[in-house]
Amino acid sequence: MFLIQPANAEYTGTLDIGNTQYPPTGMVAGTTGLGTGEQCSYDSQCISGHCVDDENDGNKYCVSGANDCVYDGNVIAAGTSECISTDTIGTCSASGSFSTSICAEGEHCSGGVCVADSSSQDSGSDNETETTPASSIDISALSNIEIIQGQTKKVKVEIINDGEKDLTDVKLTLSGVPLALYKITTSSFSSLEVDEKEYSYVNFSIPQNNEVKTYTVKIAVSAKDPSGVTISGTETFLLKVLPSEETKKKANQTYLNYTDVLEELGNIINQEKARGHDVSEAESLLVVVRQELGEVKKKIDDGNYYEAIQLMNDVGSKIDQIKQSLEQVKLSSLASGSQILLYVVYTVIIVIMALAAYYFYSNKKKPTGFEGAAPPMIEAKDEHETLSSAESASDTKFEEHAKRVHKYLKSLFKKDKNGFGYAS
Repeated sequence: MFLIQPANAEYTGTLDIGNTQYPPTGMVAGTTGLGTGEQCSYDSQCISGHCVDDENDGNKYCVSGANDCVYDGNVIAAGTSECISTDTIGTCSASGSFSTSICAEGEHCSGGVCVADSSSQDSGSDNETETTPASSIDISALSNIEIIQGQTKKVKVEIINDGEKDLTDVKLTLSGVPLALYKITTSSFSSLEVDEKEYSYVNFSIPQNNEVKTYTVKIAVSAKDPSGVTISGTETFLLKVLPSEETKKKANQTYLNYTDVLEELGNIINQEKARGHDVSEAESLLVVVRQELGEVKKKIDDGNYYEAIQLMNDVGSKIDQIKQSLEQVKLSSLASGSQILLYVVYTVIIVIMALAAYYFYSNKKKPTGFEGAAPPMIEAKDEHETLSSAESASDTKFEEHAKRVHKYLKSLFKKDKNGFGYAS
């Protein structure tokens, strides 16, 4: 038996506020985009979008599918079964309902099904059964440990060889929590005889500025039997870090800050909307954030700061999304103005070039004093009549050219599907 229990008279701890830096946008880091098996408070924290209740410890965890189940922090996929103890099967139906079943006497759970205990049948006798000596280390642990920021707790670990063979090279390990938060007093033993017990301690020390969150901790023991085969066992328990009084004060202030920020963002959205800009995305997010902040207020009023802080972190994340959305609206507006200005400049340049080209070619084709002289036998027309005819022809050419330029300019401002003109 491998037993973990709180050590009697071993609980210690003092609040150490100091000059600890505090995140301005919430008390928890990494509480969005959570993966399968990580503790959550609501669906939007999980990558999968599914946060379900644990069937045993009362917490919530992210799962892959909407009908998956959770027992003691372990995810059981819908339509499958797993061992939740040495003789108990936990089954999650396809519809998401959870049930348990206990194996019959002489059986144990393995791979989600009940199987017969290790034995071998004597081929010479139908009535005699020889039980094969087994090596075993059974593990049980506290389902939950709670420690307030800035405090410490010492947990006593009891290890017992409940098999039928002596064991050697016994090692104790712990995972799922940062190394800086714990220390194992004795992590190895040279040997452990049948029914012999050994003890160790795990000292947890939580800094004042540690995240307010729950760690899924796995503690494991391994050993070798006389034949050199390694046997091992693991058990999962929860380490919940609760907020200190200092953190609660900062949570209250963060709530007030977020209330002011949402009011300011609401004003900006209304201003942009009045200018005709599309702010539907930011507007929708604002509705959701206001609802979540209302839930934060309820939890603070109930004294449930742990869940209030989890929600507030998501509120901070969504506020950032609203700001980014409004920035995109602003950039789109500036881009549209720049595009229109560019078209105007481009049009002016085209007009100047067109007029310059016209006058250049019209002057180039005018006859000189030696060109276009009347044949000797033909009398020249009246000078006034000749000039008038030339001016009339020039005006006609100018009008035709002007019409062509006007037609071209109109083509520059044909409307696209967004209502903007474009240069063809």
